[in-house]
Amino acid sequence: MAATTACDNNANNTSGANNTNQNGGNPNNTNQSGTNQDGANQNGTNQSGASIKENTGLDIANLREADSVQVLFFTDPYGKDSLRYTRFFKHFNTSDTSVVNPLLNNLDRMFILRNEVMPCRSEGKLFFFKGEQELKTVYFNTQSLASASSKSNGKSLNSDCAYMYFIKDGGFYYFPIQSATIELLLKLKPKAVKP
Repeated sequence: MAATTACDNNANNTSGANNTNQNGGNPNNTNQSGTNQDGANQNGTNQSGASIKENTGLDIANLREADSVQVLFFTDPYGKDSLRYTRFFKHFNTSDTSVVNPLLNNLDRMFILRNEVMPCRSEGKLFFFKGEQELKTVYFNTQSLASASSKSNGKSLNSDCAYMYFIKDGGFYYFPIQSATIELLLKLKPKAVKP
């Protein structure tokens, strides 16, 4: 079973995984003196009075300066070929802030850090750019395609598979996918074209 680091004390942990903070402390990130391991008290300030900033996915992946995105939608993510389904896709490229910003917003929140990828298929991936420089690849699963597939084959859905995630330094950073992000991706999918 994969151990996780829940970086939101309110995150639901249904996997039975280790629920610790980034510093390896207890879930409340406090020691017996009422301060956390960074020297901050329970009010989120350190002993000198400075505020402690929580890192979100945008900070960890250095995506704050992303100005465009290429969205890849896998053609048959729930097909029989579980190893090669990512080879066939359509894509949609844009620098429109009405698309880029909502996608980034889904990553501007707390996350669950896992040491193994979840046993779910991705429906596509997002390549974020700053100018011509690729910043990060983010995978997504809306569960919308899985819902249609599960109805046709009688299998039940795994609700834990609705996510966005990226990989950094061997860790898998998972974010629950927001309904606005799902709606946006579903709206973009018909606009995607073959490479």
